[in-house]
Amino acid sequence: MNLIETLNKRSRAFLTASGFALLVLIWVIDYWTGPEFSSLLLYLVPVIFVTWFAGRWPGILLSVASSAAWLLTDAIARYPYPHMLIPLWSMVEKLGIFLIVVYILLKLSRQHKALEFERGQFLSILDTTDDLIYISNPESYEVLYVNNAITNLFGSDIVGKKCYEILQGMEMPCDFCTNKYIFGENTGKPYVWEYQNKSNQRWYRCIDRAIKWPDGKWVRYETAVDITESKKMESERKNILSMFAHDMKNPIIISEGFLSRLLSNKAGVLTEKQADYVGLVWGQLSKLERFISNFLEFSRIKSKEYKTDPLPFNIEAAIKEHVEAVRIETEKKNIKVIFEAPEDIIAVVNADAIQIERAIANLLDNAIKYTDPGGTVTVNLGDGDKDMLIQITDTGIGIPDKLVQHIFDAFYRVSRDSRGSGLGLSIVKTIVESNGGKIWVESIHGKGSTFKFTLPKYQNG
Repeated sequence: MNLIETLNKRSRAFLTASGFALLVLIWVIDYWTGPEFSSLLLYLVPVIFVTWFAGRWPGILLSVASSAAWLLTDAIARYPYPHMLIPLWSMVEKLGIFLIVVYILLKLSRQHKALEFERGQFLSILDTTDDLIYISNPESYEVLYVNNAITNLFGSDIVGKKCYEILQGMEMPCDFCTNKYIFGENTGKPYVWEYQNKSNQRWYRCIDRAIKWPDGKWVRYETAVDITESKKMESERKNILSMFAHDMKNPIIISEGFLSRLLSNKAGVLTEKQADYVGLVWGQLSKLERFISNFLEFSRIKSKEYKTDPLPFNIEAAIKEHVEAVRIETEKKNIKVIFEAPEDIIAVVNADAIQIERAIANLLDNAIKYTDPGGTVTVNLGDGDKDMLIQITDTGIGIPDKLVQHIFDAFYRVSRDSRGSGLGLSIVKTIVESNGGKIWVESIHGKGSTFKFTLPKYQNG
């Protein structure tokens, strides 16, 4: 029996019980003012019969038939006692009671129909959606309701059976059951998760929450959206990105190798002008390589496969290495790069060295990019109680106050004339936060910016 049939049956039972209760109440009043005890059976039998019969039909039949039965049986019950025939005023009283009963039952019928209409609307919405929806008892795991999407997929004989047996094909409750996340202190709050159903090999994004059932108990409500196709597209995208990285970076590396040979005069001595041209080409190839690396890094972050491998490493040495790596470029631009750190500092952090070095490189590149010739870029390393503080300050163009809050957004650039992809700072923020640190920026428009971030110090023992 489905939910609609159950609701209809209960509604009919409610109408029958309501009508019968009213008739019994009237009978009690009438008994004390009318028929004697010997006529009780004659009065009660037709009332019960008509009430039971009327309960199987819509409200109007129940109202009229039940009330008419009361009037008829009352008249029959009084017939053997002509000396007790009721006066006219009593008939008016009975008619008034009759009209009240009809009004009450008609009102109940209308409310019942309105309730049924609303229930029908709600169930129609649930049954026409492609999302899988089911409700189950969190203690017994018994399925209380499923929509058409589930019955079409798993069969119609589901209600009353264990959810883990029917929906997951398991003999015991699922070890990944999310009941612990939606009940207790989290009651009423949604819990979103993804999983692959082993019985049909489809991927679903599920939204679970606890709701109150009509009996007043909290039950498990789940909506599952089929994301199998999007998972396939995501897998294809990863493959394309992997091929893109391989096919794009290899020619760049080869080109940089040949340019290096040219600059080292291994293919003949270059004139000063030729060396400058080769240097410019090499610089552009390096920018292209960084752009590809940032794009791939951003894609990995968005694919939720971004993981950190925190290990103790000396961040002071990493910063010095990157400062020296940009020295040639900054000297050509007439930009001074300064590194500052206390002499006795022990700069060992617990973080993913490869990721942190990428973040430092992006911040340095960003500072140099927006600093005009003659400016200065300062890298400062500070020691805190639990964290190391890294600051990269430039004397560049700065950031307008209203734009500071967006500076770490993906693809965001301060202006259309800004150079770069707009991914570097977004990647830096993700790297720092993934490694347990914090990052922020302080800037004065027209005077420069300071990017600051912290990383947890390595705690020996």
